[in-house]
Parts: sequence; structure tokens; C-alpha cells
Amino acid sequence: MSGDAVRIGFVPLVDCALLAVAQEKGFFARYRIDAELRKAQSWGQVRDKLQARELDAAHLLITVPLQTALEHPGEPPPLQYAFTLSRNGNGIILSNALWNHGVRDAVGLSEWLDANPERPLRLGVVFPRGTQEYFLRSWLARGKLALGDRITLFIIPPQEMVGRLRKGEIDGFCVGEPWTRRATESKLGRLVAASASLLPGLGEKVLGVRAEWHREHAPEHMRVLRALSEASEWMADAANLEAAVEIVCSKRYVNTSKSVVDAALRDALGAQPQAPGAPAGIRSPVPAHARWYLDQMALWGHATGGVCAAADLDSICLDGFYRSGNFTVT
Repeated sequence: MSGDAVRIGFVPLVDCALLAVAQEKGFFARYRIDAELRKAQSWGQVRDKLQARELDAAHLLITVPLQTALEHPGEPPPLQYAFTLSRNGNGIILSNALWNHGVRDAVGLSEWLDANPERPLRLGVVFPRGTQEYFLRSWLARGKLALGDRITLFIIPPQEMVGRLRKGEIDGFCVGEPWTRRATESKLGRLVAASASLLPGLGEKVLGVRAEWHREHAPEHMRVLRALSEASEWMADAANLEAAVEIVCSKRYVNTSKSVVDAALRDALGAQPQAPGAPAGIRSPVPAHARWYLDQMALWGHATGGVCAAADLDSICLDGFYRSGNFTVT
């Protein structure tokens, strides 16, 4: 090991898997990275700890570096990313009550709302203006629906979603694994849409870093990426799946059943078509993916079109830095 520990935050979701595997299988150590993985309970907590310099890097929603850049127009972005940890992976769960009334898609939900004009709809997402919200908004739009008076959005930590659904406090939610499968395995709700149905291969979670840390530790940052790339290759080998499940489902990381993690990792490792604009590999930070989310922010009035168009993606999405590493495609 050399230098100070690299403090890396993560939220206990299945797509923290590469960080967990890189730590537990010694890939970080192989690249002389003293990685200190710190669990957080929400994306807001991770973002705040990055901005407070309590973390150097983190498992992060791709929208968070974009949002922080839009908050500082004309200035260097505070957060950057150079590695895609996961793509797609979110699901929309609706309550059994809605399912039993025939709701199978957004059009069916629109028909249900028309038939129940007195009934509001309460939906949960894990972070304001995050990837889950934009997937949910895009799905609702298929039924000519939008958030507003009849459909209320609640911000709920991922680990509380299933409990809120059980208590009847929400009618559904959009979240990543393991919580969609926890809801279905508990027979509390039904999966009506997976994010791969929107735009297959769309980047979702990234390794976000403080821009200041990247400037001062670029060689160390590259070694972190090499460790994660090797972890990705290791996980792509089906012979290692059982060991990966054991790591990810443990209390140290996601703390959930092996069956849920196994199913989620099999889905994540399955063959999926690439998103438009993606190179052959899935780990590079694809600028076209970032642009899609910026377009969503403008579409839904979360930022002006001019500000979104002016965002310097070369400074936020470190595609050139990633490519300089000449990584093996996985």
C-alpha cells in the first residue's frame, strides 16, 4: 500500500458489488490501494460526505455529479466520474391492490386513475431528481401521466421502501435491487417495469470522485479504476458468481438474502444490448448517457435548457481519462 487510505462511500444496494468484490478479493490491494469502504444509508448522505471532504469517491447516482455541476454554472464541476459501476437496474413496483385492479402498465394506471377520481396516488423514489425519478417520469408519460395533484412523489431511503408499501403509506415505488425483489418475494407488490425497457444499457451508477481529489491523485484514481476493471472481469466469470453473492449479501454490504442477490447479479451479468452512443464496453463513462439525463432535467423543468446544454461534459464525465487507461473491455 502507499499513501493515505482512499475513502469510498457506498449505499447498500446490489450495484455496489464491484466495490465489495474489489475489496474482499484483494483487487484494491493488488493495485496498492488502501481502500476504506464506508456504508451510507442514502444518496443524499453520500453526496453530502463527498462535498464535506469526508469521502474521496463514492458509489453514486450518475445524476448527482450532473446536478452539482448545474448548481455551479461556469465553474469547474465539484464532482466527476470516470467509471460506470452499473447500467439500468431499477424497477417500478406497484401495490397488489393496483395489480388486482388490472394495472399492468402506465396506460392501465391512467385508466385506474380515471375510474377512481377521488383517489390520489403515492409513489416513492430514493432521491430527488435522481435516475429513478427520471425513469418513473418517463414510464408515467407512456400513459400520458405526470407528477402533480393526483400523483405525489415521496423521497424515501431505499431500505424503507418495502416497509412503507407494507403499511400502505405508498402505492408503489421505483428503486434498485435488492428492494424490487424484496417486495415481490414478500408478495407485497408486483414489478410492472424494468429500466432496461426504457433505454437498454443506460448508465445508472458511477464511481463519483471529488474533482479536487482527482486533480491531486490522478495516478491513484487510475489504479482504483484498474482494480474495479479486474473485479468486473472476475465477476463476469460464471464460476465466480457464488462467491460474489456471498460477499455482496453479507452484513458488511447489502445484508439481504442470497437468493435475492443471486437473481439480481445474474440479471446484471446477463447479455444486454448497448445503449446508443456506448462503446463496446459497459464501464466507460459514456457522455451520451449523461446527456440523456440532462435532457430529462430540462424536459421536466429541473434546469433550463440553456444551462443543461452548456454543461461541460468533458469535465464531468472523464471519458478521456478512462480511455487513457486502455482497459480490457468487459
